[in-house]
Amino acid sequence: MKKISLLSIIENLLWLINPCLILLCFFSNQLHTGLLLSWLGQWHPVVLHFPIVIGLFIGIYILFNFKPTVAAAQENYLFSLNALFASIVALLGILIAVGGNYDKSILTIHQWGGLTIALLAWALVLIPKDILRTNKLLRSVVGIVYIIAIILFTHKGGQLTHGKEALSLPQSIVKESENTKPDSLLTVYEKAVHPILIDKCISCHGGDKIKGDLQLTSIELIKKGGKHGNILLERIHLPLTDEKHMPPTEKKQLTKEELAIITNWMHLGGDLNKALKDLIKTDSLYLLASQYIAPVTGNNKVQPDLSEYNSNYVSVKYTYHGGDKINVNFFQGAFYKTEYLQKLEKIKEQIVTLNMQNIPLQKKDIDIIAGYDNLEKLNLNYTKIKIQDIQSLSGLKKLNSISLAGMNIDNNKLETFVKGTRLHKIQLWASGLKQKDIAPIIDKYPNIQFVVGDNMDDSIMKLNKPFIEQDSTIITNHINVPLKHFLKGVTIKYTIDDSEPDSITSPTYEKPIVLTKNTTLKTKVFKKGWLASDLVQKSFYKSSLIPDTVMLITKPDPKYAGTGGHTIIDQELGELNFGNGKWLGYSKSNMEFVMKFKNQTALNEIIFNALINTGSYIFPIQTIQVEASNDGKQFKTLQNADFTSISKAYTKEPNINQTQAFKIKIAKCPAYNYYKFTLRNLKQLPVWHPGKGTPAWIFVDEVFFN
Repeated sequence: MKKISLLSIIENLLWLINPCLILLCFFSNQLHTGLLLSWLGQWHPVVLHFPIVIGLFIGIYILFNFKPTVAAAQENYLFSLNALFASIVALLGILIAVGGNYDKSILTIHQWGGLTIALLAWALVLIPKDILRTNKLLRSVVGIVYIIAIILFTHKGGQLTHGKEALSLPQSIVKESENTKPDSLLTVYEKAVHPILIDKCISCHGGDKIKGDLQLTSIELIKKGGKHGNILLERIHLPLTDEKHMPPTEKKQLTKEELAIITNWMHLGGDLNKALKDLIKTDSLYLLASQYIAPVTGNNKVQPDLSEYNSNYVSVKYTYHGGDKINVNFFQGAFYKTEYLQKLEKIKEQIVTLNMQNIPLQKKDIDIIAGYDNLEKLNLNYTKIKIQDIQSLSGLKKLNSISLAGMNIDNNKLETFVKGTRLHKIQLWASGLKQKDIAPIIDKYPNIQFVVGDNMDDSIMKLNKPFIEQDSTIITNHINVPLKHFLKGVTIKYTIDDSEPDSITSPTYEKPIVLTKNTTLKTKVFKKGWLASDLVQKSFYKSSLIPDTVMLITKPDPKYAGTGGHTIIDQELGELNFGNGKWLGYSKSNMEFVMKFKNQTALNEIIFNALINTGSYIFPIQTIQVEASNDGKQFKTLQNADFTSISKAYTKEPNINQTQAFKIKIAKCPAYNYYKFTLRNLKQLPVWHPGKGTPAWIFVDEVFFN
C-alpha cells in the first residue's frame, strides 16, 4: 500500500476547506450555529496569532529572498501549513461572527479579508514552484500583496475587538468639557445616567464600537435598541452567569445603585430633560441620582490603601473609585483623642470633607484642621468649641461649607471669621437663635447662604446598621442570636413578630435572643441626635423532619442545578447569591419533585425558602400544590396554596433582592410515605419589567418540615 504523506493530507484538506469558506462567506448571514460550533468559534482570537506571524514571515521571505535558500520541499511544507492555519482561522472567524455582536461594516471587511488571506496562502501552494522560485517580479508582487492583505485585514479584526482607534497613530488628547452647572440645575441624565453610560457601556456601544448594532450615545438610540430590539434593561438585569449579561463579565460591572438609577430612569420614560429638582425628594431615583458621584473618566490607577487610618472611631474613605479625594468621619466622642486627628497628617492634602459632629474638640484640634489646605466641607456640630476658637479656619481657601450647630453665636466674632473666608454656606443653630439676630451679617455678605434653624438633616449623621452575629439560620432545638453595634451608647431595638422596630414600643436588646421556632428577626439602632440606622433582618427556620430521598421530576436549569435534589434538604441556605451552587433555579417549567420518608410521616407545616430578585427576573412562587401517597404512584391532593398576592406587592418596588419564606399549614394531615410538590412560576413578567411577557425564574434553596 502506498504511504500517504502529511503534505498530501494538508493539500487535500485545503481543497475541502477553502471552497466551503467561499460558500460560507456568501451565506454567513443565514447561518445558525449551535453551542458546539459557537464554542469552536471562540478559538478564533486564540489561534489567529500564529498564522499572522508565519504569514508575515513568508511574505518578507518571498519579497526579499529572490534566490531562495530554503529547499523546495521544506518551502512546500511551510507554505502548506501556513495555508491550512489561515483557512482554519478564517473558518473559526465566520463561526464567532455568527454568534457575536459586532460592527457590521468592519465585520464584513474583516470577514472577506480573512477569506482573501486564506486564498492567497493557498495560491502560494498552488503556484508551480519552479515559476515562483525563479520569477523575481512575481515574487515581489506576491510578497507585497500578501503582506498588505495581512496587515490591512487583521487591523480590521483589531478594530472589532478594541474599537476603531485600535492601532491608529496617537492623537492629542482632547478633554471633554466639564459640566459646571450646579446639581440643582442638572437633569437626571446629566447628573447620573450619562456618567454611568460613559463609565460602563460606551466602550462597547459608542460611536467607534457598536456591538450588536446597539448605540447608547443618545436617548433615541437607547430606546431603539440593537438588532434584538430594546435590550439594554433586559441585558443589564440578566444573571452574571448568563452569556448575554451586560456588561460582559470581564468588564467593570454596574453597582447596585447604578443599576437602580438606569432602571428607574428608563421606567420614567428616559426623559433627557427631567430636572433633578423636579423629582419628589423622597423618590428613590432622586435619592440615588442626587448622591451619585461620577468616576474620573479614564482613571484606572490603583488607589493607596486607607485601612491604616480606619478604626472604630474614624472612617476614612475615597469619595469615588479611582480618585484622590478623601472623606473623613469621626465617631464616639467619648473615646476621642487628638492623636486620631494627627494620624491623618500624611493624607491631609487629600481630605475634602471632615465630619467631627458630637466630638468634644479643643483649640489645638482646630489648629490641626486649619492645616487641611484642600478641605471643602467641615461639620463642627455640637463639638463644644467656641466661635472664637475657629478663627484659624478662615485661612482655608477652599472651604466652602461649614456647620456650626450648637455653637453660641456672637455677631462680632462671627463676622471676624466670615470676612476672611471664601465660604458659600454656613449652617447655624443654637437655642434661641433667630435669623433676624444675624440679619446685619446676612445683608453684608449676600454671597454666603446662611441656614439658621434646626433643620440639619443633611449634616446629622446616620447610624450604621447593627450586626446579627449568628451565621446559622437553622433551628434544631433552640438557637441564641447575639446583636451587636460598634458605637457605644446606642439603643438596639428588635422585633420577632414581623413588625418594624421603633424607638419606643419595640423590645430593647440586652442579651442574646433565644429562638425556638420559625422567626424573622428585625433590628434597628437608635441614638439621640443621630438618624436611625437602616433595618436589618434575618429569617431563622425550625427543621424537625428531614426526608430520606428527594426525586426531581422536572430538571432545573443546568446553570442552577446545585447538587440535585439534595440541595433543598442539606440544611444550607444560599443567601442572596443565586450563582453559588446552593439554589435550584427554574424558568421554562414548573418545579416538581417528590420527597420520600422511610416511615409514614404526618406534615403540619412546610416552608419553602425562596429568592426574590426582580432585577434578575426572579419572582415569587405563584402557587404550590401538595400531594401525598403511600405507594409513590397514586397521589392525593392535600392543599393548593396561592401566593400571587406576594407578586402583586412587588410591583411598586421593582428592585427587590431578598429571601422569602413561603409557608403552608396542613391541619390534621394523615401520615404518608411520599409527598409531591408542584411549584408554579410566574409565566409572564409584568408590563413594567424589561423582560415583560417572558417567564420569571423561581429559586429554592431549602424546604423545611415540621
